[in-house]
Amino acid sequence: MNEAALEYIKSLKPAPHADGKALVREGMALGKTLTYGRSGYLRTQSKYKSHMEMKMDMARQGKIYWNILLGLATLDEQVEAIREIYRFTERTGLTVNCVQAIPSGLVALPPEYRENAPQTTSFEMYSQEDYDVQEGAAPIDVTFNDYHLFSPNALENTIRAIQAGSPRIGDMTQFFWGYAGFDDDVKRFSDVCRAMGIMAAKRDEMVAAETYLDDGYPGYFLDCASYVGYALLEHYICTALCGARYTISFGGLLSENDTRCAVAMALNELMSTEEQTVLTYLNSSTNLQWDHDIHGNYGISVPEMLFEMLVEKKYHMGLGINPVSITEKLRVPTLEELCNIFAAGKRAEEKADEWMPYFNFAPLEQMRDVMVREGKKMFENTLEGLKAAGIDIEDPLEMFLLLKKMNPIRFEQMFHSSTYGTESREIRPFYPTVLGRQTVEMKEEVTSALREQGFEQPLTGKRVVVASGDAHTYGLVLVEGVLTDMGATVTNGGVDMDPIDMLDLADEEDTPFIGISCHNGQALDYARQLTQLAKERGKEYWVFMGGKLNAILPGDAEPTEIAGMLTELGIHAENNIAQTVAQLAAL
Repeated sequence: MNEAALEYIKSLKPAPHADGKALVREGMALGKTLTYGRSGYLRTQSKYKSHMEMKMDMARQGKIYWNILLGLATLDEQVEAIREIYRFTERTGLTVNCVQAIPSGLVALPPEYRENAPQTTSFEMYSQEDYDVQEGAAPIDVTFNDYHLFSPNALENTIRAIQAGSPRIGDMTQFFWGYAGFDDDVKRFSDVCRAMGIMAAKRDEMVAAETYLDDGYPGYFLDCASYVGYALLEHYICTALCGARYTISFGGLLSENDTRCAVAMALNELMSTEEQTVLTYLNSSTNLQWDHDIHGNYGISVPEMLFEMLVEKKYHMGLGINPVSITEKLRVPTLEELCNIFAAGKRAEEKADEWMPYFNFAPLEQMRDVMVREGKKMFENTLEGLKAAGIDIEDPLEMFLLLKKMNPIRFEQMFHSSTYGTESREIRPFYPTVLGRQTVEMKEEVTSALREQGFEQPLTGKRVVVASGDAHTYGLVLVEGVLTDMGATVTNGGVDMDPIDMLDLADEEDTPFIGISCHNGQALDYARQLTQLAKERGKEYWVFMGGKLNAILPGDAEPTEIAGMLTELGIHAENNIAQTVAQLAAL
């Protein structure tokens, strides 16, 4: 490993802390006092002892497992929607196997921190009853992943999800996320270790710690093979260091059918056992959706799901499908839109067996083998490199604290087989990720169009600070790239930047120009906090925002576009980076 990488990792080594394994043991002792609840489906039948047993039986039979993400504005609406999904399944005969609850990001925070955090577009939960009422709403299993096991409120949320009977609890990649107003990482990850001990205590009941790869480090990667290497690292921390079960979902940022499925095949080969599959579901990709003539998005989604069904029927991996509404690029989907895309996929399943004799799986197997080989190398490089830098790779708390601070782009650059041990940071992907390639192509398209309009480097001499208000990064990378190409000096503050930190960064860089990317419905609250803080400082900033500029307004159940409201606050909300460049150039 090169000296620069070693020094970088050494600089991130956590200060002395409690023994992470001892914290896991504390959690195990607590977990043994908890009663694991009965999930919605298991309460109504006696064939299966666990959700995983049902899923494994479906895999053996070549049946497809279906998962639906659901996050409505209020808890009452959420519960009624679960019931309506079940009524839909009874009416159509199309079975939904699991509903994955998507609550407000405020759920990640202890209650005392929620009041001052930016509001988001989904329901909140405060009590055990809030969990139980969802799990018992219908004979469908409900799982609690986002904002739970790896959040600042990890311990309380994990206990409640366990007692409600959630088959999986996550989301492991979200250890990387930050949360407004909460910055005590030692407290957070000490509780995460205890929560992982609870999961270990419920190992025999087949409860699994879930990850969604695209939400964390892999969302920044250039190589699909790096997804596999990173997943092996999470698997190691979860199973070897904490003693818990581990399951994987992914796919929203991978839109090429072959690489999506080859990644799943590699993960299955490396981590599944006869007792449990490591795979939960492939999320339908979203980066090829149109934001106009949206019914054309069925033409992307249905063939994609059919491709996955054929791979699952061939290899019996337990790979489920999570269909994504054709409106995903525009807004949070309605219940009807979710049922529509599920029904389209489920009807395609009826025809899948007819396609099997005509499908050639050999190219996928070749891709799988490369990903297995390269994933193992990246994992081995990671442990070797961390150990060489003095990191205690057998302490889960040390690993979480380290990885929370590490730049995920540098992670891939340091441990990918094409760069490990060299001075180069230029990764040579075996199978490039689509979104990374698309971001570069979009940047070149925008800058070329600007140059054709006579803009060469109109922002020379201007300093701009940019950051994301949530965990999303690709829009941020696009904006940074375009501004840089246009001559600006850009400081990228990264993800999960609070409004006060955004203004502090601008002041440190001595610039009024601020760019913010928002996607999780918090744009309006974020803008209000930002403008109020600016007023209190008696300073004027030139702020532009982009991403998904919507919010659930009081009295509404669905998000509303709020660009006009942002404009009234003095925010530039055109959501068009080329237009932003022209505006900045005129100042």
